[in-house]
Amino acid sequence: MGRRSNSYFQFKQFRIAQERCAMKVSTDAVVLGSIAVAKSIPGKILDIGTGTGVLALMMAQKYPVASIDAVEIDKEAFEQARQNVSFNKLGINIKVHQQAFQEFEPGNIEQYDLIITNPPYYSRQLQSSKQKINLARHEQGLNFTDLWTGIDRLLKTEGMLWLILPPKEMEAFKSLGTEKGFYANTQTLLQDRETSKVHRVIASFARKKPKQSQKTGLVIKDANNAYTPEYIDLLRDYMLHF
Repeated sequence: MGRRSNSYFQFKQFRIAQERCAMKVSTDAVVLGSIAVAKSIPGKILDIGTGTGVLALMMAQKYPVASIDAVEIDKEAFEQARQNVSFNKLGINIKVHQQAFQEFEPGNIEQYDLIITNPPYYSRQLQSSKQKINLARHEQGLNFTDLWTGIDRLLKTEGMLWLILPPKEMEAFKSLGTEKGFYANTQTLLQDRETSKVHRVIASFARKKPKQSQKTGLVIKDANNAYTPEYIDLLRDYMLHF
């Protein structure tokens, strides 16, 4: 990935400070932000659980005229995201909110054209002793049912949802979404190498059921431990060395 240290991560058009956040900039977030697209140029975008603010800033680079709301429950992460937004010129149309997503009200914005999230998912694994990491990684702060309830309320009829999850968790999320009238339109299966198991699924959801959900694969590195051409092409607009 791009030039980074423990305290910051440098992209082509913006820099993310991350020393105050439990969850640092990750491959998950960067791949999700690179893949996610709206059906048409969006006017309003929502980033749920923004953390460092990386997804909000990636969306601002991709859609510079869109108004973006970024919601974060953790105080330290909220302040870090607000700092990142204010220090980067791409953050001019981003507003960061400190509150639980379940309580979020968008004010004069009725609904969003695009919602993006890298949600918590370690619901059945041993939790960390650190509360911030628990909130970032586990469903105790925001479970899938609450997430779908908020998405159903805030996404426009023709809007798109994008998120990334491990395969088992994605299946559970898809099942709950179907109950709400949402369907997976596309799925990208992410692997470290061709011989590796799929460890993440990036999916888009909409209220309109597709004739057939599109499923593709993305391999990060080849047999020589070099980034694959497909991975480089996907991240080229964001990563310094691509």
